Amino acid sequence: MMNRLQQAREMFVITGGLVILALGLNLFLIPNKIAAGGVSGIGIVLFHLFDLPVGFSMLVMNVILFIVGFYFLGKGFGWRSIVASVLLSVLVDLFQRILPVDMFTGDLLIAVIFGNLLSGAGMAMIFNNGASTGGTDILAKLLNRYASLDIGRSLLVFDFIIGVSAGLVLQSVEVGMYSLLGILINTFAIDFFIGALSLKKQVWVISDHSDEIGQAFSRELNRGYTFFQALGGYTGDSKRVLMSIVRLRQVGSVRAIVRSIDPNAFLIIGTVNEVLGDGFNDIRKEN
Repeated sequence: MMNRLQQAREMFVITGGLVILALGLNLFLIPNKIAAGGVSGIGIVLFHLFDLPVGFSMLVMNVILFIVGFYFLGKGFGWRSIVASVLLSVLVDLFQRILPVDMFTGDLLIAVIFGNLLSGAGMAMIFNNGASTGGTDILAKLLNRYASLDIGRSLLVFDFIIGVSAGLVLQSVEVGMYSLLGILINTFAIDFFIGALSLKKQVWVISDHSDEIGQAFSRELNRGYTFFQALGGYTGDSKRVLMSIVRLRQVGSVRAIVRSIDPNAFLIIGTVNEVLGDGFNDIRKEN
C-alpha cells in the first residue's frame, strides 16, 4: 500500500514538472523562436518553418528515438520516461491552443531567462522522480556506449548543435546566440533545482537522554535513527551519539524536541545532498 502511495506521489510530482516545462516552452521559448536544445528545440524550429505543432513533432521524434534506443540499448527505458514524453507532447500542444497569449514577452533576454528557469525547474522535478522526457538523452546514451563519450558532454554537444542550427535555419544570428545562452541557463537551472529538491539535513545529537530523543524522533517525525558509541575527548566519558536524517521542513521540530528533552544537549545539523534508502529515494532505482 505504501509503495503504491509513493508511486502515486512521484507521478503527481512528475506531472507537475511536465506542466511547468510545457508552460516554459509555450509562454517564452516557442513564441520567441528560442531553440534551447533537445527535441523541443527541433520542434520549435519546425513550427516556425512549416507551422507543425511542436508537441506533435516532439512525439514523432521521441517515438523514433525510443525505437532506436530499444534496438541498440535494450529495454533500459522506464515506463515513466515513455509516459512523460507522450504527456509532455500532449501538454505542449494543448497549452498552445488554450493559453490566452501568443507571446508573453517580446524581450528575448527575459524570454530566455524565465523560459529556461521554468523548463529547468520542471525537468528537475521529472529527473528527481526517476523519469526523463526522452529525446537527445537516448542519442547521448548511444554515444556513451559505442564511442565512450561522457553522457553529459554528449548532451551539451547535441544541444549546442541544435541551438546553432536554429540560428542558421531561421536566418537569425540573434536567435542562435540566445538559444545557446538558453542552453547554458537551462543546464545550470536543472543542476540548481535538483540540488535544492534533494537537500536533506543530517542531525547529530550528543546527550545523556539520547534514547528519549530518538524515541521522540520516531514518534513525532517518523524518522529512524542510529546510535554511535563515542568517548569524550575532554571528560573521558562514554556517551551514545544519535544520528538521523530529516527533511528540511522538520529541522524546527528537531530543535524543539531536543530542547524540550535535554536543554544541555549538543546538537549538530548539517546539509546532505542526497539520501538513498528506506524513507527517501529508492536505492534500487536508477536515476
